[in-house]
Amino acid sequence: MSRRPIGGAPAGPVRIPRGIERSARTSELVASSIRAQIARGELRPGDRFPAEDELMEVFGVARTTLREALRILEAEGLVTVVRGRNGGPRVTSPTTEHIARVYALLLQIEGVTVDDLYDSRAAIEPWLARRFAEARTPKALDELRAAIEAAAAAAREDDGTAFGEAAARVHETLFEHAGNASMAIFARLLNELVTGFYRKSGQAAGVTERRRAVRSYRRFYTLVEEGDAEAAEAHWRLHMANVGASVPRGRPLELFT
Repeated sequence: MSRRPIGGAPAGPVRIPRGIERSARTSELVASSIRAQIARGELRPGDRFPAEDELMEVFGVARTTLREALRILEAEGLVTVVRGRNGGPRVTSPTTEHIARVYALLLQIEGVTVDDLYDSRAAIEPWLARRFAEARTPKALDELRAAIEAAAAAAREDDGTAFGEAAARVHETLFEHAGNASMAIFARLLNELVTGFYRKSGQAAGVTERRRAVRSYRRFYTLVEEGDAEAAEAHWRLHMANVGASVPRGRPLELFT
């Protein structure tokens, strides 16, 4: 195979990583090489690939093999094919939603229940709440306050959809500003699956539960503002336990029906 760089990346040539079994299909080798460049940051979201003919020359493969490799990467959320005159394959970054679909499918196949999923979320979030309080910044507090006020407005107007979106934003804000990227990604993934379950099942919090949640959010905000990380963690653990009391026990996680 040729070793010319693709995408105009300044960092080194394209290489097929060693250690891949010889029986692997050529398209998988090509996909692996491009995937590695994306992971190393040599190819970044938004970068356009050269024309097919040039890529075929770079990798020394047929058009069908190249297209199969791009389809593999597209399925992984690493490449998107833009249609039209200025279209073609471009580098993308996998979204939480994309990863959540794959994860949800695995959990459903394994027979995981909704309460099992929620228990995982309840174990993670209090620790993130403590980190959020310890690392609090004016920007984080502003975003948290805005999300809480949006939830309060939705609760007053008895708008279940808007409340669900605002409540999700409260959690997202906590994840984003907790200062631990890997745990935040995992928490966001769990949150996406739980939210997806409620959206699909039609199950939603009632008026009383929404108002109670808003009071809990505001109490959490006060503790964070005061810098009481230990109390903030304890409060969020209690908050998650109260919400978890309404989670159906033993019900299979069915997001694909």
